Amino acid sequence: MMSDFGPVLDGHADTLVRIAEEGGSLGYAPHLQLDLPRLKQAGVRLQVLAVCAGERPAAYAWAKRVITRWRQEYRRWREELVWIRSASDFEVWRGGEKIGVLLALEGLEPLEGELSRLEEFYEAGVRMLSLTWNGANPFACGVGVPNDSGLTPLGKAAVRMAEERGMILDLSHLGRKSFFELLDLARQPVCVSHANVDPVHPHRRNLTAEQIRLVAAIGGTVGLTFYPPFIGTGAIGSSDLIPHLEALLEFGGMDCPALGSDFDGIDATPTDLADVTGLPLFLQGLAAAGFGRELVGKVAGGNFFGFLKNKLATTN
Repeated sequence: MMSDFGPVLDGHADTLVRIAEEGGSLGYAPHLQLDLPRLKQAGVRLQVLAVCAGERPAAYAWAKRVITRWRQEYRRWREELVWIRSASDFEVWRGGEKIGVLLALEGLEPLEGELSRLEEFYEAGVRMLSLTWNGANPFACGVGVPNDSGLTPLGKAAVRMAEERGMILDLSHLGRKSFFELLDLARQPVCVSHANVDPVHPHRRNLTAEQIRLVAAIGGTVGLTFYPPFIGTGAIGSSDLIPHLEALLEFGGMDCPALGSDFDGIDATPTDLADVTGLPLFLQGLAAAGFGRELVGKVAGGNFFGFLKNKLATTN
């Protein structure tokens, strides 16, 4: 299972949430934007699956239920999956043919302000996290907060705790002040799993040139994301991501761009990228547009692989 440009790694999808709330299974979910057969068809070798509570009430209990459902899915499909929780898991995945899965908390709303619960979610297999979704919580402010007050003391403690455990910090959804304060605090590479470029298409969820430069400068990646409002206006095709890729290369260099589809977290997609099976066509389109084979491979998965290898080598 391989794309024409090497392994594909996708830094963000919300499929677990949809399965937990709507039914279906990773093994077969035609109502969703990805499942195991289509991941294989698209050449995806690793998928980050996020647990995003957002504004849901009783976020702690809700997130625990989603993770319980994921454990059931993993037991059912473990002949085809590797749940990556350690350096040894990473090596098993790297040397085999199974699809790797990283479990992420998209926003620390499920902690409900109790930092000790971060350890609980770590023990439950979460290896990637962002501090908040679009709003404010006890840790930080998201892009939807008019006056971003930055990281709280609890947020700073969460960053330190996450780094001590080798967890991956994802800066998606953070307000600008919170974003820069986290970067000042971070001692290890961070990523932005799913965001596009603000100078190309202004949107509160897209990144400034300075944000991209700073993430790239410490060895991080930025995942191009497929939600049309983050890409442009009017009818959006996958080729409309090309200016965002060009800007990522300009501001962050060749090792910065990655993929962060946000499949199953978005209610619209580019016209030719309706689900994960559109990825090979998108990558072929990049090559046809004049991007070299090596660079397309980096975007497809090479850059995010290098980032994960750097991070997971320190995970116990």
